Amino acid sequence: MDVLAIVLRIVHIASGVLWVGGAALFFFYIEPSINKLGPAAEPFVTEMIERRKAPRYFLAVSTLAVVAGVTLYVVRWLPVATTLPGLTFGIGGLTAIVAWIGGNLLIPRALEEFGTIGGQMKSAGGPPSAELMGRMHAVQKRLRTYGLLDLILLLFAVAAMAAARFMG
Repeated sequence: MDVLAIVLRIVHIASGVLWVGGAALFFFYIEPSINKLGPAAEPFVTEMIERRKAPRYFLAVSTLAVVAGVTLYVVRWLPVATTLPGLTFGIGGLTAIVAWIGGNLLIPRALEEFGTIGGQMKSAGGPPSAELMGRMHAVQKRLRTYGLLDLILLLFAVAAMAAARFMG
């Protein structure tokens, strides 16, 4: 029994489930709700980012998934990386790494910018200016795009890894 492979696999799958599930929750429910609420979402965004540390959660679970996955790949699949299962695990892993980089750099920055603009709108004390509304809409569009790309990459990675073991 390969205890290291078992532990790595448990860490990889559990943290991957938390990462992908959180990304889906964010894309399908949280981000549309934030956009619908507009400036009124500023307290929620502040709570989620500054107090609840959502970006740290995603950084932690995604990093655990990637580190455990890369280690598992090196230990178990690198020797047979040119086989169909090895290539499929590798492609799935690279896709997840791209999602990891984008999700931990782009989404938190856009959320912070959303919160900042929401705070500016709130402190203006009246209807937001056209300039602030334009900036808000641009950030909302970026968040939607980043979330969609992140989720597509993650779902592709999950599909590749789920299928890899049964190839060849």
